[in-house]
Amino acid sequence: MREVAITVRLNADNVWVASLPPLLFTLTAALRFELSGFDLAVAMVQGVVWSLLFIYTFDTANQAGGSQEDHTNKPYRPIPSGLVTPEGMWRRSYVGAVLFLTLSAFLSPVTCVAAIVWVATVQVTHHLLQPRHYRYWKPVTTWIGAVAQLAGAWAIAHPLDQTGWYWTLVVATMFIIPLPIEDVRDMPGDELSGRVTFPLRYGAAPVRRWFVVMMTLWPLLAWLVLFRESDASTTAIVTATAAMAALCWPAAVLTGLRDTYQRNRLAYKLYSFVHVLLVVCALLLLS
Repeated sequence: MREVAITVRLNADNVWVASLPPLLFTLTAALRFELSGFDLAVAMVQGVVWSLLFIYTFDTANQAGGSQEDHTNKPYRPIPSGLVTPEGMWRRSYVGAVLFLTLSAFLSPVTCVAAIVWVATVQVTHHLLQPRHYRYWKPVTTWIGAVAQLAGAWAIAHPLDQTGWYWTLVVATMFIIPLPIEDVRDMPGDELSGRVTFPLRYGAAPVRRWFVVMMTLWPLLAWLVLFRESDASTTAIVTATAAMAALCWPAAVLTGLRDTYQRNRLAYKLYSFVHVLLVVCALLLLS
């Protein structure tokens, strides 16, 4: 029960935005290639476990190496709340990585490669990369993680085809472009830990304006580069585009109207929903 409590606090911020997209991608591939009922059920169980281990591997390393920031920004997490030490969290990170790689080796070659790439990226990020260069390496490592996550999840159900690769690369790229909005909410802790983020280097206002512009354009961009290229019906494409607009445009308005800590946290939460919705659109248009 103690380990369950640690895991709940560990993954509370990221579990749904990090676990739902890969699980939805596994389901998309399973339905697209018409897996039978039993094979579909097996793929989904594998997808659930794989996606949870994916985020567990990251969050344990991230919080073991970033506990100083968490004491300021997220005191409810396991280390600041006294449930575990940084050393104990590192041990969990290594055990989680071994379990993640072992499972991936039995799923598919692409899933195994994706897991190796992700574990290597996580360890390099938290052991070798410098906080003062955060604004340079963060978009790269996040993009690598998003590609590994989506590609590995798709391959659980079926080998990646050209469509699967295209959606993986585009969705991952769209995810990282407005992502600096995440760092606006964490500026006090980032400054304390020595991270040089875009908001700390250039100010919060330009990052917020960039986010507002991107959220305004995102439905059109999604239609232009993803939705219209699918073989889905016009009704499905219109529905997907309208759903994106219904979430992106309020996110833009709410972020642009007020600059407060609560509103900046809300902006990132809404953007997380946008990312999940984009993957839901893949399920709608490709399966």
